[in-house]
Amino acid sequence: MTYDDHVPGFSTNLASLDNLERRLDIEDDPYVISLRKGLRNVMKGSAEWLKLDQQLSKALHKKDTFVHKGVRDFCLSAHYLLETIGTWSADWFVYTVVNAAKAAANPYDMMFSSWKNSEKKYLLKILDRISPTEVSVCDEDMLDELAPKVTTLINSLLEQKFDEEARNEAFSGIIFVERRHAALALVEILRHHPFTKDAFRVGCLLGQSDSGHRHSFLDITRYMSKQEQKDTLREFRDGDKNLLVCTAVAEEGIDIQACGSVIRWDPPLNMASWAQSRGRARRRRSTFTLMFSKSGDGEAKVKQWEALENEMVRLYNDPSRLPLVTNDEDEDDNEHSNLEFRTKSG
Repeated sequence: MTYDDHVPGFSTNLASLDNLERRLDIEDDPYVISLRKGLRNVMKGSAEWLKLDQQLSKALHKKDTFVHKGVRDFCLSAHYLLETIGTWSADWFVYTVVNAAKAAANPYDMMFSSWKNSEKKYLLKILDRISPTEVSVCDEDMLDELAPKVTTLINSLLEQKFDEEARNEAFSGIIFVERRHAALALVEILRHHPFTKDAFRVGCLLGQSDSGHRHSFLDITRYMSKQEQKDTLREFRDGDKNLLVCTAVAEEGIDIQACGSVIRWDPPLNMASWAQSRGRARRRRSTFTLMFSKSGDGEAKVKQWEALENEMVRLYNDPSRLPLVTNDEDEDDNEHSNLEFRTKSG
């Protein structure tokens, strides 16, 4: 399924975020301040001084401190949504993440214990400089501010739902996306779009990290889905939800019932990803839909994978590959009895 390319519109909230990111001064970052303090307290030229000086130079050059890199990644994610999903999604994402980040940066909030208090205070100070506007969910706004790819997706979902219900089958579908913030934005759109809000009961499955490593700034998006994964899966199996938007967490390793419709929002990264997501379309009459930009090369890649898979199946079913069965066990034993096993010495 192909869609037209999209010329991004203007997001007021994203413009405010971009302006904030441009005005950040790395010298105000608590990590940089702590490194400069450490340099003053050790002997110049010592091993410790050289180590701190190297860390400071890297931080100043790459601006990869926790807060500055986090804000920069935040901007990049919002721009991705603006370009691929539309103005509404970028405005929604900036507004939602800013408010979630302000809550997470509260010194009394222990959701992210790995965030240092100095970083929390600095992040709050930065985010207080902008006041993004809450998005409207009026029908006109939803219809006017979406990329053609979203409209193509919605039309495909409605068509497949109509076909399944015409066969007296209950619709159930999964949309696979690569990026967590894209999954969250699509869920919000499908829940509020005038053509889908009453047609689908939408759930969201995101990859959850149990790692003890330090959480990044945008890890707050892991907690923007308001329902536990196990509850979402149960409701999908019971039919209380009939559409899931998932990251790669649901491609394998999670017990999801057979679906009538599987759609890949992003082209598969490789053949394994393509085969895993396609394998979710296990009903007798099911559809597997790949979305491609008319100007991209994703369709050509999938055709290559299809040809490779067909060749693998052909080889697997080729009777000439079956081993010859013989009853002459003595002959087999005699053939191997003269073999010797030798190793190269010293």
